[in-house]
Amino acid sequence: MTVHAITAVRLEQDSQRVTHVLWGQVSVSGEQFKVAPHESPVIEVVDALARGDTVVTVFPVDGQRVAGPQVRRVVDEAGREGIETAADSGPGPTLADLPRVDHE
Repeated sequence: MTVHAITAVRLEQDSQRVTHVLWGQVSVSGEQFKVAPHESPVIEVVDALARGDTVVTVFPVDGQRVAGPQVRRVVDEAGREGIETAADSGPGPTLADLPRVDHE
């Protein structure tokens, strides 16, 4: 099983839809990155989820990384594939609460 962690997002200004992520592969325990976080278009996350990979969020808290909820694939009303925080993760932080990837 491959596990990836998202550490930051880029949001579309109008819709607040996630367009890019800063993510990397982590150990199954989630304690360390096996592949350093790098920026990718959100479709790469969608593809990883389609392969059966697990994708989680990671939030900075008091200088530490804290695991957040998993993400899942969604399709919006325009038919575009994207990601959102998994509903079964319960209340808590969402993708919109992650740090932002700087805009070009």
